[in-house]
Amino acid sequence: MITVLVAAYNGEAYIREQMDSILAQSQGGIHIVVSDDCSSDRTPEILEEYCARYPGRVTAIRREKPSGGAAAHFLGLLSELARAEVMPGVAAAGRELAAAEEFTACGYSGSVKDQLPVAAAGADYFMLSDQDDVWLPQKAEKLLMCMQELEAGLKPGTPALVHSDLAVVDENLRVVAHSFFKYQKISPERTALPQLLVQNNVTGGAVMINRPMLELLKDLPQVCLMHDAWLALLASCFGVIGWVKDPLYLYRQHGSNTLGAEKGDNLQGMRDRLEDGSGARENYRRMFGQARCLQELFADRLSGEQKELLDAFVEIPRMGRAGRIQTILKYGFTKNTWLRTLGQMLMIGD
Repeated sequence: MITVLVAAYNGEAYIREQMDSILAQSQGGIHIVVSDDCSSDRTPEILEEYCARYPGRVTAIRREKPSGGAAAHFLGLLSELARAEVMPGVAAAGRELAAAEEFTACGYSGSVKDQLPVAAAGADYFMLSDQDDVWLPQKAEKLLMCMQELEAGLKPGTPALVHSDLAVVDENLRVVAHSFFKYQKISPERTALPQLLVQNNVTGGAVMINRPMLELLKDLPQVCLMHDAWLALLASCFGVIGWVKDPLYLYRQHGSNTLGAEKGDNLQGMRDRLEDGSGARENYRRMFGQARCLQELFADRLSGEQKELLDAFVEIPRMGRAGRIQTILKYGFTKNTWLRTLGQMLMIGD
């Protein structure tokens, strides 16, 4: 079974389209869990409607306190599922969820344990979804096929993450770019830890993870760039990353979505960031904070080589410019283009 986690907040304008696109997937065995982050619009009522129309397929839960953003929302949900008590030999439908955070769901209050169907926590695979995108009909099927082909060549219990390309569209679903990979000039083949430390190429809404990967998500990082960047780092360190080259969903850009897609290597944008610098510096601060969280949370699991690499990485902000450049090149902390890597060298630590 596949559990799809949808993070919702004031999504009344678009969430019906997204829910309908997930429910229309060619792949069976999908259960949708929608977590509403204290919406003030009609999102909760819309979700209650879907719960009533699709009992056993849709579960809606409502947080009593705001999560603090998309990354915290998704990682919090994944952590709750990862902490589920899965008894050996017990079927998915009988797996019990042990959690404590308070939620309100479809008109009543209680813990996650009381609200999530036991089967959702016991799924074999987990996918993430924003509230305003639209899935193409074969998205889940193609990602599952990619995942299972990948797993066939792995030792049992190996964490795995697969993701896909996507099409960038405007608020009315008119295509802006047929390929996010090409639009951003990013390559899914860049799966090495040094590369992913400085530039994420995994989009949360394109992700499927297996259960061993979920087990890595019990503890939350205090700092991360985004939830998808954290997932990519863990998969690179402790498992494998696969991808589907086809765009499998429509990534909707509009005025209120959390993060939009920007065309890669925009020279004017780079000049603006160098002149202002505040946003870029905050991004780099979180990038190094995320690496320190990786060191702390997985100190007993990282290899000697990974520890050496992370030790070198977190020291970069304290180095002079020559030392920064030398370390970046020595360990391969490079972005996908030399223009972006140059910008990184100029901004870090200044």
